[in-house]
Amino acid sequence: MRKANELWDADKELFAFMRTHCITPEECNFFENMRFKEENEVTLSNDLILSENDNPDQIYIVREVYDEYIVGCAENPDQECHLMNLSEALKVKLSDIGVKGNAETLGEWLRSINYKGVSYNHNYDTM
Repeated sequence: MRKANELWDADKELFAFMRTHCITPEECNFFENMRFKEENEVTLSNDLILSENDNPDQIYIVREVYDEYIVGCAENPDQECHLMNLSEALKVKLSDIGVKGNAETLGEWLRSINYKGVSYNHNYDTM
C-alpha cells in the first residue's frame, strides 16, 4: 500500500478546522475531496478543479502534482498565481488575478457561490 502524501502544516490545520466549521454540505464536500486528492491522488497532467467556463467570473483552479495550485482568470491569464498549497490558494485576492473590482479572496468567493462548478473528476491523468 502506498503511503499518503505528507500535507503542508497549513493544509493540515485547514482541513482539521473545516471538519467542524463547514457552513454547507457542499463546503464539507469540497474540503473532504481536496484533502483526499492532496493525500492520495497525484496528477502530472493537471487536475481541473474549476473551469473558467463554469462560472461568470471566468476563474479557474488547477491542481498540480499533489498539493500545488494554479489560480487565475481567463480574462487576464498573465496574472495567474502558482501556489504551494490549498491554504495559500484560498487566500489569493481575486483582484490580484485580474478579476476587476473584486477584493474577495478565492476562499470567500468559493463560499459565496457555494462551490458551484467545482469538479472532482477532472484529473487528466485518469481521464
